[in-house]
Amino acid sequence: MAIGWNFPGSNFGTLNGIGEAGIETFKGTPYKSLAREICQNSLDAKDGSGKPVVVKFSCSQEDFRTFHDYSTLSNAIESCLTFWKKNDNKKTVAFFSNAQKVAGQKKIPILRISDFNTKGLTGSDKDYNTPWQNLVKASGVSDKNDNDGGSFGIGKSAPFACSNLRTVFYATQDINGLYASQGVARLVSFPVKKGLIFQKDSDDITTGIGYYGEKSKNQPIRECQSLEQGFMRTVPGTDVYILGFMDKRGWEDEIITSVLDDFLLSIFYGTLEVYLGNVEISKRTLEKVVETYKDKAVSAYNYYQAMTSQEAHVITKDFNGLGDVEIHILIQKDLHRRVLMGRSNGMKVFDQKNFPSAIQFAGVCILQGKNVNSFFREMENPQHNEWQPERHQKVALARKYKKDLFQLIKSYVLEYGRKTTVDEIDAEGVGAYLPDDSATDNGRDKYESIPGVTKDIDISAPELKSYQKGFEMNDSSTYTSTEDTEGLSEDEDFGMGGSKDFGDDKSNETSDGNSFGNNLGNGAGSESEGDESFPVGSDGEPAVAIKKKFEIHTMAVRLMLLDAKKKRYRLIFVPEKTSGEGYLQLKLSGEQSDIAVNIHLANNRDTGENLRTCQNIIFLHDIQAKHKMIVEFNVQFFECSSMEVSLYGYKI
Repeated sequence: MAIGWNFPGSNFGTLNGIGEAGIETFKGTPYKSLAREICQNSLDAKDGSGKPVVVKFSCSQEDFRTFHDYSTLSNAIESCLTFWKKNDNKKTVAFFSNAQKVAGQKKIPILRISDFNTKGLTGSDKDYNTPWQNLVKASGVSDKNDNDGGSFGIGKSAPFACSNLRTVFYATQDINGLYASQGVARLVSFPVKKGLIFQKDSDDITTGIGYYGEKSKNQPIRECQSLEQGFMRTVPGTDVYILGFMDKRGWEDEIITSVLDDFLLSIFYGTLEVYLGNVEISKRTLEKVVETYKDKAVSAYNYYQAMTSQEAHVITKDFNGLGDVEIHILIQKDLHRRVLMGRSNGMKVFDQKNFPSAIQFAGVCILQGKNVNSFFREMENPQHNEWQPERHQKVALARKYKKDLFQLIKSYVLEYGRKTTVDEIDAEGVGAYLPDDSATDNGRDKYESIPGVTKDIDISAPELKSYQKGFEMNDSSTYTSTEDTEGLSEDEDFGMGGSKDFGDDKSNETSDGNSFGNNLGNGAGSESEGDESFPVGSDGEPAVAIKKKFEIHTMAVRLMLLDAKKKRYRLIFVPEKTSGEGYLQLKLSGEQSDIAVNIHLANNRDTGENLRTCQNIIFLHDIQAKHKMIVEFNVQFFECSSMEVSLYGYKI
């Protein structure tokens, strides 16, 4: 029985280079991918005892030169370098030049990853389609079922992406009492040399993949070998040894962060424990570890709050007849506005984004039902971090269900977000949504249900999107696009007023402006100057005739309810631009936009000046960039609603 390294020939077939697809898949995030794939494989192999699966990472420096037949592996690396130098492949030469240096060291870094309370890798005595064979020798093959993590069979490449030698050893003791050990080197094709091929010498080219074990049929050794001094397996489980481990600075933190981000639910529910050095990540220590790594594992920190806070909303709902989905929603200031999309086995697939910007929250969505897990799993990409409906057998239905699930989550975010008052949110720009006072119920007087205390009402502006608003003819008969206002100074004409419109497909045929811009005007335009006149103000005088107006972005906005019965508010804001004259405009948002918001008794709290008002307009003086302004006013409106606030400067 000959034991050692064997690099089979390709029989003049495919020439394999350095860009092996599986390894390249994980090369961008090697440590994150390693933690994700290893932990998922271990969870898939749980022994059914009910105990948490335990995964331990241990890095050591080992003298591998004494290991049996190490010289053959070193010679293979040298052959790869020599062969590809002749072919002038710089990427390959660079990799194997470094590999040769690592292999020649007295001691090389080895990362051991061991799991416990698992079945181990069963089927090491079979030739095909067993967990052992599919991990060690198969390519693109997976035996996972619908509740398991992997399905493409490329996750086995993640450890190789972390090796300077592209060499990994596997050892197992399975629950059936079988022991097995085998090494795999995934190098590149190189010419056959004497002694490298078990059968005979030839001028053939190897496949580049080598196996350490019984050379006859590339079978494993029938013992659970240890490559780390002081460690020996005595219970079922699997050990993965990465030779020439890329122990770059900070790799430990990347592993820990990945475990927290990808397996928060598994750890939270006590099905997984991970140990690395002095760090224990378990149900017992999760709160402490999440707090310690909250700056690096930001998503995990947010999701942990959603899973543990008493203020979180928990919904369980059947999804399109496929089974239950469980949704946790926490509305709270400074949360990152994302939802963890996870499987029932505790594995995160991805972070769902693109939710309403005015609501700060964190959420978790768990596909609990077996059928709903199976359906969405079929959409996963090979990295298992995205749903791609085109991969599903029923593409149209997959697209629909993916959209339905997002809309379901979004509806709960909006429902609970509108009910929750947040203390304060900074807002950039205009269009901030301001919640009005609470409505009453049971037919009682509306004033009775409003507490007579001062409280903060938070506002936050949605992200502004650029779109065509038309063009404005100014006094000098030049045209200024309203899309380019960002680059103009405060004294330039922003082209937002009500004169003749030249936007869209063609110019207007008359002198009446259509006001295609996003600002409201009450008067018709002219070919020269705009004449946007507001009606009579609260003091009985004509308000003002505006020739040109322009939007002013705000750096921060805050609204406080001072007196619930009188509907007295205080608005604090910081303008981004300077304008001598200007005004605030308040209007109801959404479906209620046709209902007027009448304002009266407005004043500038800093100067004590009573401010002129006109319906939903408050006129201002001396607006200065980055200078905080405080305005107080009363509102003649009683229904609970959202209001939109805009700030404008103007010229008369």
